[in-house]
Amino acid sequence: MRWALLWLVGLPGVALNRSPAFAQPAASVAPAQLPLTAYGHLPSVDLIALSPDGSQFALVTTDEHSQQLQVRSTADSSLIALVGTGKAKLRSLQWAGNHHLLVTRSATAEVYGMTGPKREYFMALDFNVATRKLVPLLDGGNGDVVVRLNTVAAAPVARVIDGKPVAFVIGTTFPSDHGILTLFRVDLDSNRTRQLVLGNPATRHWLLDDAGVVAARVDMNESSGRWTLWTRRGNTLVRSMENTDPIDSPSLRGFGRTTGTVIVSQRVDDEYDYRELTLGEDHASPPIAELKNRSLVTDPKTELVIGTELQEGLDIRYRFLAAGDEAIWKAVVRGFPNAVVRLESWSDDRRKIMLRVEGGTAGAAYFLLDVASKHATWLANEYAEINSEDLGDKQSFSYPAADGLRIPAYLTLPPRQSSAKSLPLVVLAHGGPGARDEAGFDWWSQALASRGYAVLQPQFRGSTGFGNNFHAAGFGEWGRKMQTDLSDGVRYLAAAGKIDPKRVCIVGASYGGYAALAGVTLQSGIYRCAVSLAGPSDLRSMLSYEETATGGSRNQTLRFWQRFMGAKSSSDPALDAISPVKWAAKVNVPVLLIHGADDTIVQFSQSKEMATALTRAGRPTEVVKLADEDHWLSRSATRTAMLGAVGNFLNINLPVAKP
Repeated sequence: MRWALLWLVGLPGVALNRSPAFAQPAASVAPAQLPLTAYGHLPSVDLIALSPDGSQFALVTTDEHSQQLQVRSTADSSLIALVGTGKAKLRSLQWAGNHHLLVTRSATAEVYGMTGPKREYFMALDFNVATRKLVPLLDGGNGDVVVRLNTVAAAPVARVIDGKPVAFVIGTTFPSDHGILTLFRVDLDSNRTRQLVLGNPATRHWLLDDAGVVAARVDMNESSGRWTLWTRRGNTLVRSMENTDPIDSPSLRGFGRTTGTVIVSQRVDDEYDYRELTLGEDHASPPIAELKNRSLVTDPKTELVIGTELQEGLDIRYRFLAAGDEAIWKAVVRGFPNAVVRLESWSDDRRKIMLRVEGGTAGAAYFLLDVASKHATWLANEYAEINSEDLGDKQSFSYPAADGLRIPAYLTLPPRQSSAKSLPLVVLAHGGPGARDEAGFDWWSQALASRGYAVLQPQFRGSTGFGNNFHAAGFGEWGRKMQTDLSDGVRYLAAAGKIDPKRVCIVGASYGGYAALAGVTLQSGIYRCAVSLAGPSDLRSMLSYEETATGGSRNQTLRFWQRFMGAKSSSDPALDAISPVKWAAKVNVPVLLIHGADDTIVQFSQSKEMATALTRAGRPTEVVKLADEDHWLSRSATRTAMLGAVGNFLNINLPVAKP
């Protein structure tokens, strides 16, 4: 299929340009099963971002041997600068002016002299495009301040002030024996750092205007649940909003639709509303209907809200407040039929737009749209080896849960199969549980479908993205209705004749890993096998670990988990009823446990304890320990190892061909 962009009726057409580009699309080949490594490798191209003036774009390229940060020209895709980044786990890229790139990476570590378990720490670096040097920020040895910890609490904020690129970074200092979030300014040309603002123990965030002046500050008392928003009036910060909610505190989302305003998201009567607040005032606007239940899209230069994003079924819908922006986007969407089009990045003047297009001729591909010339240029496929022939058809539908609640879901069929009939099924449960699967390309579900399985991704109650009432329906339903929502999907597909109910396996990661274990312990007779990747098995010990990691039981994190689990504390006996480790003797099907050795979110001990309980009950199982891996499968080698282990397990215990 050839993509071509067409403007609205009455405007000139726009051509799709396949050249120049810095890589060529993978050649079409005769239909054949791709190796799992094609899906398991990290994306060939990732974290792509346009420079403010639109003349350059930055991206991370990865193959099986190396990883690079590259800067290329938007005119002809020619290489301007590059630096090798080794095995660093890169998390974000952003431009600071047109000659500096701010890079955020993370590492799993224990810090000498600090108490507490291993954590995932984030660090910021600056890549100077002119000098080709990549240097760390907050390294403790520059400027007039010694930074006690070279980590950051959030991605840096970039500004150009008096023509000079500046990064504002939230780090940690130790005026006493406890760390305090502290705001720093780094002048990037000289790499000179100075401390701007020392927070207090409750400070969580600062919002900076285009001159680098603090426009707002958020304080949150974890113990009491007291949330306070301070905004600037003149040269001082005044208290603008206060709220006490142990779990659902309001949140500052950024600047509003007009200069001098901010957007606050607040839960009111079981729904989240966006409200606008003028800086220095103490009352917010009524809820803004056009923003309700949507993600916000901001202007790349001013950071004012200019539109919204909403996922609906297999599509992502953008709505822009200005008629001109809306017209351009409608033309873009029409030009990529049967595909999911995402706004990835754009220049300050919004005349060059980076698009991520999922579907069509590749799993996902990046295109550069020049609004002035009305041309869209293909740049690269996100996964170099995957073409349309390798993609299974992804369908969106919903089904009724036992209590009548409609459960949204995705079903991915094996490649080159247009309809489903008596297929073996993998139920792939997402993590969170306050999360969701997304429209468009998904490497894990496509990898499983490529082996011949139908893949069901239920958006069980408690998932986000379907309104707050749907999310709240999951409270207290961990291991209960959240679990039966999954098996209700199996029954629905079986009744429709799409899948073989005798050939179903449940697979998942994080909360999804828990759901896989619960599916063969708290339930029985539904699944022929189960695969848990980093799934918690003992909820008492999970919450006890969280208390240690977060410094006590009176904090928002613990209250969040307890609400979903329907528990009063980490020692609540009710947790045993929904902990798979307590019910290992009920398992009568094969179970595979996979876990990263450096997982700081769900400890490896959770899988180890489950394996011990299964062995003690006479149900020995295999444990795959992924060396040097975190909770998110951040490395190609371990992603590929996981897919290989799951593929082998399914081939033995759920063969595609009927026995």
